[in-house]
Amino acid sequence: MKKLVILFCTAAFVLTSCGDQGVSIEEKQNKLQALKSEMVTLKGTINSLEKELVGSEIIQKALSVPVRVKTLVGESFHHYIEQPGTVSSKENVLVSAEMGGLITGIFAKEGDWVKAGTTIIELDSEIMQNNLDELEFVLALAKTTFERQERLWAQEIGSELQFLQVKNNYLSLKNKFAATKAQLKKLNVSAPISGTLEEIYLNTGELAAPGIAAFRIVNAENVLIEADVAEKYSNILKKKTPVTIHFKSLGTSRNAHLNFIGQVINPANRTFKVNIELNNAEGTLKPNAVASLEIRDFSSNEALVVPSQIVKKDMRGDYLYISDKGIAKKKYIKLGLSHSDKSMILEGLNLGDIIIVDGYNELVSGSKLDIKE
Repeated sequence: MKKLVILFCTAAFVLTSCGDQGVSIEEKQNKLQALKSEMVTLKGTINSLEKELVGSEIIQKALSVPVRVKTLVGESFHHYIEQPGTVSSKENVLVSAEMGGLITGIFAKEGDWVKAGTTIIELDSEIMQNNLDELEFVLALAKTTFERQERLWAQEIGSELQFLQVKNNYLSLKNKFAATKAQLKKLNVSAPISGTLEEIYLNTGELAAPGIAAFRIVNAENVLIEADVAEKYSNILKKKTPVTIHFKSLGTSRNAHLNFIGQVINPANRTFKVNIELNNAEGTLKPNAVASLEIRDFSSNEALVVPSQIVKKDMRGDYLYISDKGIAKKKYIKLGLSHSDKSMILEGLNLGDIIIVDGYNELVSGSKLDIKE
């Protein structure tokens, strides 16, 4: 534009000069035409330069790397350790007879729900019942003898020794009768707990004996999830620590907390035991089923967290890219715990830093950024 102004000034000066010197009209017209031609040429040059400048801006923009960014803020972060676990029942009882005998009756079948104290197996009690009947008769006689002797002794009739012998005989028979009666009851093998009769191992007509399993009864309304955890977590895990339990075979999960922390390290595998109590009123969890535990061992509400995939590594260490006034800047960091697709940053970043979360694979330090929303 300056050249165009100069051109007009020059033309005016020339025309003025020519007028002063008496130049002919034809010469003036020729000079004016020449100046107009030069003006057209200058306008073309100006337009060309303007287009080149616009093109350079487009090229510059094309050289910028399109990225997406995120401003770093404190957020909740939880870390979990994963452990396999096993379902077990708190009430899983293998029952055997307390006395030997021939099985004369079985009063329940496998799968039945029975209450505590219900007779499941009955043993032959004929001989013991006869013994009990005989003892009852002898005891009645001994009691009558003792009572008469006691009245005589109160009247100072008879000897003290005779009285003590009768008393001792009566008390001895009384205790023997009570013991025999208790043994007779033990010929009925009863359910010690309420639950489902899982298995019956003996049949009618077979002999039952102490130490030989007669039946198994299980109450699975309350179950335990048991797991062995590595020794390094022994000072981290506490009672009430949150746990997520996954039952992959059932396609379900349950949230609970640790109810028991073992105090002994197993020297064979350097682990300690933990367990979780669960209500199983619906009966979906079976003893010896497999569970997968996620036990929370770290929690923070103001952690610096970044997506794990944006963290790269070179010979110097872990790094990522941040935006510094629209320019990519390589930032080395110190990583903390990672879980799922998130990693906690311990050093190298601050609240408010703008991290690049998409497009980072195309960057080098110093790249100009084209930040997308």
